[in-house]
Amino acid sequence: MSQEKLYGYNGRIVRINLSKEKISTEKIPIEWLRKYLGGRGLAARYYYEEISPDTPPLSPENKLIIMTGPLTGTTVWGSSKAHIVTKSPLTNIYTVSNAGGHFGAFIKKAGYDGLIIEGRANKPSCIILNDNEVKIANAEDAWGLKSSEAQKVLLDKVGSDKGTVACIGPAGEKLSKIASVQVDFPGARRGGSFGRGGVGAVMGSKNLKGVIVSGSKEVEIAQPDKLSEYLRNNLSLLKETTGYHTKYGTAQYIDSLYELGAYPLMNFTRTRVEEDLIARLSSKIFREEFVAKDVACYRCPIACGKYAKPNMEEYKDFTSKPEYETIWSFGPQCGVFDYNYIVAANNLSDDYGLDGISAGYVIGFAMELYEKGILDKEKTNGMELRFGNSEAVVELTRLIGERRGFGEKLADGAVRAAQYIGHNAEYYAMHVKRMEFTAYEPRAFYGMGLAYATSSRGACHNVGGWTIRDELLKPKIDRYAVKGKGQLVKTIQDVRGYVDSLGICTIPRRSLNFTDTPSPEVFKFVTGIELDINLNSIGERVYNLERMILNREGVNRKDDILPERIMREPIPDGPAKGHVLSPEIFNTMLDEYYTARRWTMDGIVSKDIKIALDLP
Repeated sequence: MSQEKLYGYNGRIVRINLSKEKISTEKIPIEWLRKYLGGRGLAARYYYEEISPDTPPLSPENKLIIMTGPLTGTTVWGSSKAHIVTKSPLTNIYTVSNAGGHFGAFIKKAGYDGLIIEGRANKPSCIILNDNEVKIANAEDAWGLKSSEAQKVLLDKVGSDKGTVACIGPAGEKLSKIASVQVDFPGARRGGSFGRGGVGAVMGSKNLKGVIVSGSKEVEIAQPDKLSEYLRNNLSLLKETTGYHTKYGTAQYIDSLYELGAYPLMNFTRTRVEEDLIARLSSKIFREEFVAKDVACYRCPIACGKYAKPNMEEYKDFTSKPEYETIWSFGPQCGVFDYNYIVAANNLSDDYGLDGISAGYVIGFAMELYEKGILDKEKTNGMELRFGNSEAVVELTRLIGERRGFGEKLADGAVRAAQYIGHNAEYYAMHVKRMEFTAYEPRAFYGMGLAYATSSRGACHNVGGWTIRDELLKPKIDRYAVKGKGQLVKTIQDVRGYVDSLGICTIPRRSLNFTDTPSPEVFKFVTGIELDINLNSIGERVYNLERMILNREGVNRKDDILPERIMREPIPDGPAKGHVLSPEIFNTMLDEYYTARRWTMDGIVSKDIKIALDLP
């Protein structure tokens, strides 16, 4: 990256200190762009340099580091992604969260590659980026509003319907440790969430309601004709690999995961219910009876977002965009198999600004405690929290968002709720490093358990590694195999590391040849840069940098562990009946993973791999 002209990048970030009301523009070190590409990798490098391990997550000293990648905002399919990196109030360690929609693309169009937000405003405020102009503005008129209401108020400040907003709802203002930052909500755009890890609480702790971005600058492409030709030639491959996403969105995975016995129900206590119940949750039912509109992220032809509407009179005014994960969390995790209630709860979760995975998870967790007699009506303020109580799921989502009643006890995640409840409640909390599980049963395919345990942000199927394709959907390795899972998970994590750093969505990546044997052509056409290292190696560098941060924050082998239930209790039913991810199996896989990573057996990044990857 020695050339003077930058393509695909603006080459600068804006730093906003809310305490001092100071705004400055900084050039990004060219060396960092070469080594980390942008997005998640670049944000991690800034975190490494600027956030110390003893920084309290909700203090003014913590920072919101928002970065785009070189492909963000271009004509490349799925080029919508921005990443937020910060210290998580949920896990008390490094976290990273991404969102699509239009927010990341508009940061690029405004003339920047990212923002670093630090300090704390003395009153409710917002940040406005508009074609190179940056300012801090009063947002007292938006404070207290739900996300959908706040978006409209904040957009009015730029006097344009061409802008985009990332903002918090009441949950973030009230510092819920599972609060999200909502993007492009509501409307014709796809929208999304910076969901996991409580990034909304960090924004709330800064008295920052949101960031408003508009811009007219087009991202400059080094070889636009070659890029256009490449995209034309690969259009059929895009349609072939993403057709089901266009029709069903991520809900398509419900049917296949359930059939394989890998879809967890009722807080990971079973994988089977009556056929008429699971039939109500099929992707076909979702598409035919509830989807009202297909929506797309910035310049994306896939349109995998599905705005859904309940057909019950009580919830007729609710609209939301549930994904596979939140269909599960507000649905089967809670014993609910009715899209009316799932869509309604998802709407409230978005409007209050909650991570829908953690919010739905913690409700199902509380339901198991109620079923076991650890909770009762006296402790739940009169709510009968039995599995299948659909009305309770909707109402409790509202209470969590408002930090009111029993919702107050759940608003900081499952582990803290368990500590409040006592009576060995933490045994029933399925989490890694305090981040709640997602919608996959790791006892049914062992690589997923290793991915959960070694993810850079706690239990996670994205950063940790989506092993579903390789173990279940198009299996390359036996799902119950032990040998080979360490290398599998490492490879998938490294691929996700470079994809996130490029600033694109993972859904169209195969049609762009961003696989585990990647081609750098699209990156070269956009930036004009001939990489001197394989993209996988850059992803590996990003993942090792994140692990160095985690090591510095006290994370090692003792933290790369799964809940006791997963390691002691066999699956009771379904195709994976009898399987358990025992400590012996798990530790064998973990040893192989550490060996593949060239870390120590304590999970510490070794000096050798730091030198090999040119890490700080």
